[in-house]
Amino acid sequence: MKSFYRLLVPSVLLCLAVPVATADSTFTATPGVSAEIPNSKGKFDFLRIDPKRQRLLAAHENDGTSDVIDLHTGKVLKRVKVGGAVDTALDSDSKFYYVSVQEAERVAVLDAETLAEVKSIKMPGPTDAIIYDPANRMLYVTFDNGDAVWVVDPAAGKVVATIKIPGAPEFIVYDAKKNRIYLNIKTTNSVVVIDPVANTIIAQWPTAPALAPHGLAVDEANHRVYSSGNNGKLVSIDTTTGAVTGSADIVQKVDQIAFDAAGSLVYCAGTEKISVVSTAGGKLTTVGDITSAATAKNVAVDPTNRAVWTTYTDGKSSFAKSWLPKP
Repeated sequence: MKSFYRLLVPSVLLCLAVPVATADSTFTATPGVSAEIPNSKGKFDFLRIDPKRQRLLAAHENDGTSDVIDLHTGKVLKRVKVGGAVDTALDSDSKFYYVSVQEAERVAVLDAETLAEVKSIKMPGPTDAIIYDPANRMLYVTFDNGDAVWVVDPAAGKVVATIKIPGAPEFIVYDAKKNRIYLNIKTTNSVVVIDPVANTIIAQWPTAPALAPHGLAVDEANHRVYSSGNNGKLVSIDTTTGAVTGSADIVQKVDQIAFDAAGSLVYCAGTEKISVVSTAGGKLTTVGDITSAATAKNVAVDPTNRAVWTTYTDGKSSFAKSWLPKP
């Protein structure tokens, strides 16, 4: 297994992708840990971080695998064959990973220690983004391009409720401080707020000037969510009032964003680059870019060292790469 995966040291990464700063940039970063998966042509979908086990959880959709990568070494720990994986949730104890497998209309449950699939939960339709609510120990799974969020009891292995939504969903996040779930609705240019106690929608917030919102991240400490539109706009929304409090220009067609709480930065991953936006002082300010790759449209931040991760394929191999922001 070790001979199959090629680790890339930072000096090699410099020839693959380096941070590119705008004229007024205040952001710089250096290449960090990375890995290559040879003979892998499939595109990835969403990334998540397991901070407890220090792992990158990469949904490798076209390869049909859930890829688990060590954040310290870049070693690919396992590529679990599950089918077309699009997203991963993990429970609060990091005992299980829940992989949304879209076309197979199921959630694959992986043992986080052995990385073996231990259960399959059948869903009513194609799945997309998924989160775990530690307060009620339920999964929330979006109906891909549909009109519902399914509430799943992972212990029972079944759907226990269906929340009707006003349009096609995109990314979903959980706010532990408010015990609320936020979900982008790309067809209505809005974020809906779900109360997981009642499993009902309690508010709907417009995202304009961010249109067709895809990426979503929560800033619990400052009571904000950040939503990215396909049109190259990032907005901040006050989670107390539901009002848009600021906007910034970013790369277009962002699929995923990630919030670095320690650095007050939002990373917005689109084609060829990751836009970096500062949230300091409650204002959104674009402070630079990281050059990535054409298929690197996902992003995650390791909260332990602030490393920024993305994954992509060049048509021959797949890569997981990271950068370390400079203070």
